[in-house]
Amino acid sequence: MGFIKVTITLVILLLACLIGTSCDDKTVDIKKVEPPRIREKTLTIAILPEQNVFEQKKRYKPLAAYLSERLDTNVKIKLLDSYGSIYDEIKNKTIDGAFFGSFNYVLTKARADIEPVARPVEMGEKSNYRGIIFTRKDSGLTEDVRTWKGKRIALVHEVTTAGYIFPRWYLKKYGIKSFEHHFRKIIFTGSHDAAILSVFKGQADIGAAKDLIFEKLLSENPALKKEIVILARSIEVPSNSLCVRGDLNTNIKDLLKKSLLSMHNTPEGKNALKALNAVRFKETIDSEFNVLREMARDLDIDTRAYPFRYRR
Repeated sequence: MGFIKVTITLVILLLACLIGTSCDDKTVDIKKVEPPRIREKTLTIAILPEQNVFEQKKRYKPLAAYLSERLDTNVKIKLLDSYGSIYDEIKNKTIDGAFFGSFNYVLTKARADIEPVARPVEMGEKSNYRGIIFTRKDSGLTEDVRTWKGKRIALVHEVTTAGYIFPRWYLKKYGIKSFEHHFRKIIFTGSHDAAILSVFKGQADIGAAKDLIFEKLLSENPALKKEIVILARSIEVPSNSLCVRGDLNTNIKDLLKKSLLSMHNTPEGKNALKALNAVRFKETIDSEFNVLREMARDLDIDTRAYPFRYRR
């Protein structure tokens, strides 16, 4: 009977310990557990459909995670489906900032309060890009714009420097008065990589796009190098730059810029930069876009009235 009493006593003590009635160490463990930190604020940054949608999301997700920690704010990346949407969302304050293409920035700056912050610097210290005009080597086209007459041209969008403004400016420089009538067909692909591939696949005879995207595709598809030849290059303009609304909280703007310009000094920052194919960020200032404003003036473009959506 004594053995049974001892056994019953031990069982009772064990149960009491399990339900937390007499085990102090259980209480201590619970107190040590940190509840998950909930960030109340959100900073929404938009990106443009320059490349494949899934590729874009993959590139920018680590940056959002890094900035969320640094700013102690939920940084959300929003992929827009058109170049015109970026102005609408800035104007309506549904986004706090965006990675602007150079001409898109010039147009938006002319009619909305935005401030450039910084842009990625890629390997080889590349933070600018050039527009390029290209064709297949077997197309018979040359640098002489007269050989382009009656051909099919693949462009990106009317609100892109490389994919529309530069080829228009280039043909005007060489005496072509009507861009639209010089070509048999104008194809708008919506992205730079699609414009390049359409020429490579023979769906267009000539195309225009951003050289940085072209070089990236070359590294991934060596066959492009054998088939595509560049006919013309533009002046350099700033690569896609992160710009924010002018009325964004000053402390947030300052911390955002500081975080971007210093992220190459931390392991987490380096990982986020690697996803962007970048080595660091550098500050972007408004005057860097003046060369593009001059190009627009040469084309008699009023940046305050030029439509964000022209054919779409």
